[in-house]
Amino acid sequence: MNVKKRHLCCSLFAMGVVLSACQSNGSANEPQPSEPQQEAVENEQEENMRTISYTVGEDDAKVSVDELIQTLDGELTFDELHRTLEMTIHEDQYKLIDGVTVLERNGEYLATDEIYLIEEEGELYLPVAFLEVGLGLEVTFQEKEVAFQWFGPAERVGGPPEGFDFDEWDVDTMVDYLSFLERPIQGAQVSTIDSHLPGAPREYRNGFHEGIDWYDFATGGNISRETPVYAMAEGIVVRADHDFEDYESPEVRNADLALTAELGETPEYIFDRLRGQQVWVQYPNGVMNRFAHLSGIPEDLQVGDRVNAETVIGYVGNSGTSSAVNGNLDDDLHLHQDLLIYGELFWKPLTLEETKEVLQKIWP
Repeated sequence: MNVKKRHLCCSLFAMGVVLSACQSNGSANEPQPSEPQQEAVENEQEENMRTISYTVGEDDAKVSVDELIQTLDGELTFDELHRTLEMTIHEDQYKLIDGVTVLERNGEYLATDEIYLIEEEGELYLPVAFLEVGLGLEVTFQEKEVAFQWFGPAERVGGPPEGFDFDEWDVDTMVDYLSFLERPIQGAQVSTIDSHLPGAPREYRNGFHEGIDWYDFATGGNISRETPVYAMAEGIVVRADHDFEDYESPEVRNADLALTAELGETPEYIFDRLRGQQVWVQYPNGVMNRFAHLSGIPEDLQVGDRVNAETVIGYVGNSGTSSAVNGNLDDDLHLHQDLLIYGELFWKPLTLEETKEVLQKIWP
């Protein structure tokens, strides 16, 4: 996994992280707490103090997932097939995919690349940044432990509002929800070819197409490796693959595909490799875009950047495809775009014909 060197003590920005801090500027006229009151406060702080042991790895300080869940009275599931970790801590649900430095919390994606899954000798670990960013805690490093205040159950952070019933949406509801998005490629028309749309079979990897393909011949656009891809709306970058490395050879990619044939489905961590170089943008109300198969990303585009419909987030390419791995960089050029709503693919409640109708109404 390509990750940046990390420091033990860091201050990170994460979209949706809500930190409450009570600060006051004391004055000489304000009453000071009595000794019993001060003692009560200190006792409460001591009762709420939790510690978790940490170790220093090659890139960061890390904590055991098992110890974390036990300390916080949470639940976890690790899917070995898809190599995904899902955790429930009070009202919040978290998800990580092995090899992907993006943390999903309650269906929304946080603007940090400091949190990723670590497996060593069969044990799972997370960087200490998960406590700081994912849980919004202020941690203190001690000799062999990290300490933090833990106050028990809290309200869920972000996620779908109460009564959100995505599975019952019709075409008009979906169009109203997504109509704020502009085209990712200026002047291009959305394709209505079945194989370019969500749900189309992908026999080469024993799965289905999850997004929307923008090809030159189907969209009327003059698409090349220099064609810019735009952010489509106001949002925040939650992934930018600046250190992307494609499959090192066709044989390695074919080994992944052979595994999908053996399994009869595409594991999520392989799916991510096949998408090539990516940028993900999180918008309000749980909408998120995965832009895939890019040929490059602007150097100044970083995780945490706020973008809008005029921001270039990358350039059309074919990374992750067989053409790119075979060295044919100008073949099979297209933008693959996945649209999600609170972590679910937008087209799941729709038929293929309804999906076509939605896309044509959003981008007429």
